[in-house]
This record gives sequence, C-alpha cells and structure tokens, in this order.
Amino acid sequence: MKLIYANERALSFDGDVHTAMSLAESIRDAYDASGMDMPKMLNDFVFNIEVALQDAGVLDQDFNEVTP
Repeated sequence: MKLIYANERALSFDGDVHTAMSLAESIRDAYDASGMDMPKMLNDFVFNIEVALQDAGVLDQDFNEVTP
C-alpha cells in the first residue's frame, strides 16, 4: 500500500492513495456541484494531494488516473 503526505497551511493529509484520491475527488465534486468557487487554500491543498498522487504513480502528468 502506497502512502502519501500533502499539506497546505493548516490542512494536511497523511494516508493511502485510495483515500487521497477519494478525498480530492469528493472536494472537487462538492464545489463543482454547488457552483461555488473553491477557496484558494483548499484548492492548493487538493492540488498538493494530486501532485503527491502523481509522485506515487497513481496520476499521470495530466492528472488522469493511471491504469495498471
């Protein structure tokens, strides 16, 4: 199981890639569905999670999920 770590100011994530993917997708989906703009700090946090997922080999350079 691959573990990742990401942080942005007061927000941090330390856990497995499956949970990280789920968290990033859930946050983006919630803001997309609401039509509201995501606060910059939260957007940066989600971006940091996605970069960590790239580093772990789960997302490609375009942030698409890598298929095994």
